[in-house]
Amino acid sequence: MVRCWADLRSRGLRSPTPSRSHSSSFLSGVFLYLAATKRLGGRAAAPLAPPSPRPLLCRRRAPASNKAMMLMARGLCSRLRPPLAGAAAFSSAPSAAAAEAERAIRDGPRNDWSRPEIQDVYDSPLLDLLFHGAQVHRHVHKFREVQQCTLLSIKTGGCSEDCSYCPQSSRYNTGLKAQKLMNKDAVLEAAKKAKEAGSTRFCMGAAWRETIGRKTNFNQILEYVKEIRGMGMEVCCTLGMIEKQQAEELKKAGLTAYNHNLDTSREYYPNIITTRSYDDRLQTLQHVREAGISICSGGIIGLGEAEEDRVGLLHTLATLPTHPESVPINALVAVKGTPLEDQKPVEIWEMIRMIATARIVMPTAMVRLSAGRVRFSMPEQALCFLAGANSIFAGEKLLTTANNDFDADQAMFKILGLIPKAPSFGDEAATASADAERSEQAASM
Repeated sequence: MVRCWADLRSRGLRSPTPSRSHSSSFLSGVFLYLAATKRLGGRAAAPLAPPSPRPLLCRRRAPASNKAMMLMARGLCSRLRPPLAGAAAFSSAPSAAAAEAERAIRDGPRNDWSRPEIQDVYDSPLLDLLFHGAQVHRHVHKFREVQQCTLLSIKTGGCSEDCSYCPQSSRYNTGLKAQKLMNKDAVLEAAKKAKEAGSTRFCMGAAWRETIGRKTNFNQILEYVKEIRGMGMEVCCTLGMIEKQQAEELKKAGLTAYNHNLDTSREYYPNIITTRSYDDRLQTLQHVREAGISICSGGIIGLGEAEEDRVGLLHTLATLPTHPESVPINALVAVKGTPLEDQKPVEIWEMIRMIATARIVMPTAMVRLSAGRVRFSMPEQALCFLAGANSIFAGEKLLTTANNDFDADQAMFKILGLIPKAPSFGDEAATASADAERSEQAASM
């Protein structure tokens, strides 16, 4: 009440000094009025009939009726009410998320998205967006199934690129020591441990601008791919830009997927990277697609970009001739010594909005909850899974940044009732059998 009357005085209104009983009735009138009305097009609807007053338990004179107090409150509230942004702000019409989710379920993926269409989905009320992202997810995917992946830096640091977020760039003083390509035994041992911990996809990353001119190292990586594929795991690589011939060699070696993120929108991209163009990245994706390798491409939020840039990233991915099979959504991990070291952390609501939008506009893609997950609690991660994420990266590090360890993720899977996803190699019968086996294992955990 004190704050209420202080606000009245600031607006030039005199605060009344009613008796205690009148104050109580007036406040009840305010609540009754606010609860019983709704603003439509800037007007308040007629209030609902107030409940009958309580019977008096003493001889004190009865306060003014509830109806009178509601009328008084209505007059004051009309003077305090802020101007409406417009009737649309209170519209009960279906959101863009609802309409596009229904369309995705009915018609499947589409590649003719306009940027305003995706912006409308992204701007839908958050709970509405989350709900409809979950609807699409349930329709297209096994709802509780989440793939566990492991990412290993097989060649660390010393990169000539100037990606503003990356501690592996040789241009920044981050304290990271450059290392040569790991030997085969060390890589295979890491893959074995990852498989034992539940990972079904093993990703190898090398801090290079490109693989051109690195024939010896590239041939070594081809051997790593063959060996890890022979272990019954999906294999992914992120090696920078590659030519079509190299993509074809990786395919022959058994590579499942190639990761090459677009990072952000075309418009914001020059603020983050100047040593590689946006079209260079798209060209690499084309080489990967032509070689018959699955595409893994997403981006990072928290780079200082606007929400329109996040929509721009999703628009580029969703209008490729074929949607990426995997779309990693990363939250920036700000590393001291990089140009983005002072960026504020990404909020969980931003991740949920990005994941749910990606799920609706690219319904068949694996939406991978990637870097930055270590900052989010288990309940927050659960919301990401509800919104449409169905993959995580497990292990102490993601390349060079901190990450959730295997034990923590196994505990999360058990508590949330998540089912580990089996590796997929295009053999649907074998995949279905493996899925059933892993589901039984999960049920016994």
